[in-house]
Amino acid sequence: MPDLHPDAKPDLTPRHAFERFRRSVLSGTTDDSGDQAEDVVVEWPFNPPGRPRRLQGRSRLEALTRAGRAALPMRIEEVPVVAIHDSLDPEVAIVEYELAGTLTATGERVSGAALVLLRVRGGQVVHVREYQDVVAMAQAFGRFDELLAAAKEHDERGDLRADPGERERLPFLSGDATGHVPDPHAGPRGVFARFQQAVLANSRDAMADLFAPDGVQEFPFRAPGIPARLEGREAVRSWLSRNAGQLIRFEAYRDVTIHDTTDPEVIVVEHAIDCTHLPTGRPLRMSYVYVLRARDGQIVSLRDYVNLLPVLTARLVSP
Repeated sequence: MPDLHPDAKPDLTPRHAFERFRRSVLSGTTDDSGDQAEDVVVEWPFNPPGRPRRLQGRSRLEALTRAGRAALPMRIEEVPVVAIHDSLDPEVAIVEYELAGTLTATGERVSGAALVLLRVRGGQVVHVREYQDVVAMAQAFGRFDELLAAAKEHDERGDLRADPGERERLPFLSGDATGHVPDPHAGPRGVFARFQQAVLANSRDAMADLFAPDGVQEFPFRAPGIPARLEGREAVRSWLSRNAGQLIRFEAYRDVTIHDTTDPEVIVVEHAIDCTHLPTGRPLRMSYVYVLRARDGQIVSLRDYVNLLPVLTARLVSP
């Protein structure tokens, strides 16, 4: 194991590491940099063109963090935690949280959702993967048109359609240290497998039927026309009937990583789906993180973190 940074905590856990990160965000410092391994790997799979999707090295991360926080056009005042999921792998935790604060130029209150996976080994953070709501934050910062223009340029070269961030993404493997492998046909894994079949069949009813009568679907990452929350199976069905299959046809799953958690009802799933954008016939790769709770073979709740930038960009491009 490499030498610990002088400020590192030998008993650091993933939960403690997130709390120290949270405090540094609120204080506007990089006080948590001592928790990171010298060769720490950090990934931002949903980052748009022009922003890094992968970085390695404590010193590089600290420099990027300092520059980013200095340039941020908002004062971060709250970092509420939505949920923390402990993986069966004791090195890993998955945290759903938000960044909330005030735009320095206008005084407007803004917020954005995020999800982060943390791996801590030997008292050091060795791997971080963070998913951010880049579309909502670009809107909040008045940079939405700039974001779409940059994405359109990359799309025309084929970069965004292939979603290179997925190809670059390192495996963030999760498993029980005891060697236990959850039954893929039971519990939330089995429900997700059936959901995949429904998606690939492009069957809106089959997708909706997997929800419990009072099941909930949420979309923490925001965009015009996307509801924040759907309550009840029939609300899910109604929304799917108006939207699913209108813009994209789902064709193949890619890069599926399932994180089993200490709650037997909950899994966290990182994945992508190869699609066709129907109005233009262009190929897309849509990327997602699901936080799925299943009970008695039905979806009780599904929080769907989706990268909407590829489909938003495809709308700007002629066939």
